Amino acid sequence: QEATTLLPREQRRINDDILRRIEQLWQIQPTRTTRATVAEEVEAGVYFITQVIMNVLIEIYDSLQHVLEEAYPQEDWSNLPPLLSFASWMGGDRDGNPNVTPEVTLKTLETMRRAARQVYLHDIAYLRDRLTQSQQEVSIAPDLMAKWSEENLNTRYPDEFYREVMDAIYYRLEADLYKSGAELLADLEQVQASLEDNNSPHSAHGTLGWLIRKVQLFGLHLAPLDIREDSRLHATAINEMFAHYGIASDFRALPEGEKIAILEREIRSPRPLFPIQPHFSDETNRVIATWRMVAQAHQQYSPAVMDCFIASMSQQSSDILTMLLFAKEVGVADDLDLVPLFETVDDLQRAPEVMQTLLTNPTYHAHLEQRRTPDGQLRQQIMIGYSDSNKDGGYIASNWNLYVAQEILAEVCAKYHVAVQFFHGRGGSIGRGGGPTNQAIRSQPAHALHGEIKITEQGEVIAYRYSNGAIAYRHLSHVVHAVLVALGDQSNHILKPHWREAMNSLSEHGQYAYRAFVYETEGFYEYWQQATPINELASMPIGSRPARRRAGGLETVRAIPWVFSWMQSRAIIPSWYGVGYALATYCDTHPNGLENLQAMYREWAFFHNLIENMELDVVKADMGIAELYADLVQDNDLRRKIFAQIRSEHARAWDYICKVTGQHEPLAKMPVILRSIARRNPYVDPLNFLQVELLRELRQTTPDTDNYRLLLRETLATVNGIAAGMKTTG
Repeated sequence: QEATTLLPREQRRINDDILRRIEQLWQIQPTRTTRATVAEEVEAGVYFITQVIMNVLIEIYDSLQHVLEEAYPQEDWSNLPPLLSFASWMGGDRDGNPNVTPEVTLKTLETMRRAARQVYLHDIAYLRDRLTQSQQEVSIAPDLMAKWSEENLNTRYPDEFYREVMDAIYYRLEADLYKSGAELLADLEQVQASLEDNNSPHSAHGTLGWLIRKVQLFGLHLAPLDIREDSRLHATAINEMFAHYGIASDFRALPEGEKIAILEREIRSPRPLFPIQPHFSDETNRVIATWRMVAQAHQQYSPAVMDCFIASMSQQSSDILTMLLFAKEVGVADDLDLVPLFETVDDLQRAPEVMQTLLTNPTYHAHLEQRRTPDGQLRQQIMIGYSDSNKDGGYIASNWNLYVAQEILAEVCAKYHVAVQFFHGRGGSIGRGGGPTNQAIRSQPAHALHGEIKITEQGEVIAYRYSNGAIAYRHLSHVVHAVLVALGDQSNHILKPHWREAMNSLSEHGQYAYRAFVYETEGFYEYWQQATPINELASMPIGSRPARRRAGGLETVRAIPWVFSWMQSRAIIPSWYGVGYALATYCDTHPNGLENLQAMYREWAFFHNLIENMELDVVKADMGIAELYADLVQDNDLRRKIFAQIRSEHARAWDYICKVTGQHEPLAKMPVILRSIARRNPYVDPLNFLQVELLRELRQTTPDTDNYRLLLRETLATVNGIAAGMKTTG
């Protein structure tokens, strides 16, 4: 209808533009020809932050301030606290990624600072052309006049003092003379205060107010950069250093109590631990270089650029005390949160004991004292991993152990008057903790949310949620809404004792079925290698990170390619295998078992969310397509045995979802999503057929030949198409 009102030349120009874009898209290579570098990933992240997230975040704050002023007009809401903010670990996460070096991280900080300055320079230039109030018409605050009268202000704008000040701020920022965002913020707030006090209240807000809010939230560093390293690498490094200095011949083999005692002594020692020129193994030298890089970044910019160091695969208190020793060694212990990351099911179960030991340790408590929040609280950030716990124990055991770990960790921290901030390491797919963020927040256990929560958004989720400003605004509004509701309404967090017993049973049975299938079934690894494109995915240049943490079997494969491979074959077992067995076993062995599960689904947000997320992937899984991939398995007996288990467990999960939710088929209560899947499948299914045939031919072709490279390119094109159609990789 709108197009009919266009003039013929306007209509022709629009049609030409549409055809031009289609032509360009059609002629683009569907897959990358080279693997993305860390710098390219950083540039992509910076794009989303500067082009969408910054403005959307300001709109969120503006909307919240407006509704608060309407609801509580007697209060002053002009300076909302930073209740929603962003951080990043692109260029900082070196866990298993040898491409993230200290030099790359410093370059990342430089890139982010440059991007932030460009955003602010654009806004300041806009303001410079509009804050043209004449001194004949308005007064200037004496402190503002005094500060800038000493500067050599631009005389191009006589009688327009605000304009001259904005011009001076512009050139100071352009020359990179502001060390921190706080310095820039102080200058902008001084201009704002003068405008407010001198008959220009509207000019004081608007673009200037939005710019001030941006600087408050993003500083000159754009976003704090989280640093992550594998705690096992730290353990290897400290073991080598202690052996070299004669402190302990084999530190890793010592009992935990002895480790803690040695680490405490070394933390208190004034003697340097890192030599001026490290002469250890390459891995240990890299650990030393990483920590020295953190100190350099703090000195060059400010501690705000890196305020969090995460140790993945944390298993003992000594893992965190090792971080404290390294932080103290380079002089950043008072400016850095030291964050354990508990990933596997066993690690989640041991996490409360680890944190109890840590929080009662006088040396670590002294560190927390130095890291008190602005309101005087002791605070500990704890990261919990969804990906590896799911790969380790299956969907239901992972989610339940994450829930219980949060419950007990929150109690442990509260016991020692420490506020806990849980950092949820969620992926985009259901098998890695994905699903609606709003529901995930609202289904957290009681007392686990103390006003602060931190959540990762990874992979294609970033593009889906932040490519469009309207979608980003809706998503972030849901996040804020969920946190506010979860803090104010605990009714959905009530956990009845028999529900806990039910979840313990479901978790135990689900983990048993999953591990028996994945880790204990003879030939499963070979089946997975042949019935999915896992090996071909390793050739796909879609990220800077290797598919494996190190050489080895299934346990060394990252969770992303693990989920990605099963998503491509449409079996999607990481998000549902073992759940049907668990539900059926519980119902068979407990009186009124099904009625109890139905009540849990109706009345308990956690269980409702658990079932709904799993339900989505059960419907997305297609056993007919998965059987095509099973035909790629060369051993007939192995193929029949394992695929029969997959098909049987999928049917059982389908059946019990219907029983628990009271539907005639899964997703019956979500017809829009069901219709979306039904309409999408006819376009994705042919790509699966093509991929199976390409994989069959590719695997029979001699590698490193022209024909092999051509087949691989076409295979990866189908991977790209299926991932786009399924709306997820891993």
